[in-house]
Amino acid sequence: MGVEPFVVVSRLERLGLGILTRSCPPELVDRVVGEAGCGEKRRRLLSARFTVYFVLALCLFPRVDYLEVLRLLKAGEPGLREWSGVNKSSLTRARQRLGWQVVRDLHRAVVRPLGQDSDLFRGLRVLALDGMLLAVPDSPGNREAFGKPGSQRSPLGYPMARVVAVAECSSHAVLDAAIGGWKDSGRIVSADLDRHAGEGTLLLADRGLWGLARWHRLREQGAHLLWRIEQRKARRVQDVLADGSYLARIEPGKHSKAAGTVKAPPALVRVIEYRLDGRAEVVRLITSLLDHDKYPAEELAALYARRWETELVFGEIKTHQRDRPVLRSQTPDGVRQEIFAHLIVHHATRELLGEAARLAQSPAGRTSFVRALHVVRRSVIAPCGFSPLGPTP
Repeated sequence: MGVEPFVVVSRLERLGLGILTRSCPPELVDRVVGEAGCGEKRRRLLSARFTVYFVLALCLFPRVDYLEVLRLLKAGEPGLREWSGVNKSSLTRARQRLGWQVVRDLHRAVVRPLGQDSDLFRGLRVLALDGMLLAVPDSPGNREAFGKPGSQRSPLGYPMARVVAVAECSSHAVLDAAIGGWKDSGRIVSADLDRHAGEGTLLLADRGLWGLARWHRLREQGAHLLWRIEQRKARRVQDVLADGSYLARIEPGKHSKAAGTVKAPPALVRVIEYRLDGRAEVVRLITSLLDHDKYPAEELAALYARRWETELVFGEIKTHQRDRPVLRSQTPDGVRQEIFAHLIVHHATRELLGEAARLAQSPAGRTSFVRALHVVRRSVIAPCGFSPLGPTP
């Protein structure tokens, strides 16, 4: 009989670990900063390393102003000297010097799949591709970079940044993300995310992300696909299978082109159709898993519902972690930096939950994300729990 996950999280909290510095050790931060060419040529009070941790702390305490976050970091590391002359403007300039690409690269260096072997679907790691919108401050730069809903003459509300992410369904670990404006289609924004789908993965996606050229590219990488698709596609039936699914050929559209001026070739797919709870609408899925004996249609239809796990991921970030209706950054680069920092904090929290689940021998879903987030926050402000300076040489 396993230990209750709540008890395990409390044990981890009592270890006095600075969970952010455990997830993002100073040596790794220094390496990423150096590779990005953002290291200091002269000694600065607000170093690039410290600024990285400061940006992460801003995401942990989203309702707290800059100087109060600085005070909280000081509480977590009493060895930091008093910093006279540090104000919001100097902290803002430090964020600008750091840029957003460093935080993106740190996220890519830190993240990894967190699921266990028992979470695999017939030997395949299940990933999902989906998007969310985040409101950003209504500054001229943000309006130009991200745009607003509504018409050009009558824009509505705040500018919206679109985030398309690829996540592991079982652990909610966000493996990568791409950021664009609210009008950008998911197909454009998520083009950089295909590299996470390869041998041993099954990628779930909605019809808004469909593209024949992408389908071929992902298959060439060795990934298997389970994709919802529009009713008018995949109508050329080749063979009807024993489980009610059928093989069909998808042809490129008249105006669709892949790279350059060459159209993507046709693709043979397996089509699965079903209705939910007696609704009239037919859900149509296509998959590269053509063997109906090894991958029954009923199992794949049930598996596709796990794509909604990404909605839970986005809820964890937007509702619980962000804890405010609008991000705080006034510039497009600041917005991108802040979003990737939120993803790093989310991964550190999910990593804590995964460790608790392994120790408790129970699913990570049994432990509250909100409670784990509180543990991460307390680990930062606990004395000697968080050291943005890292070990001395």
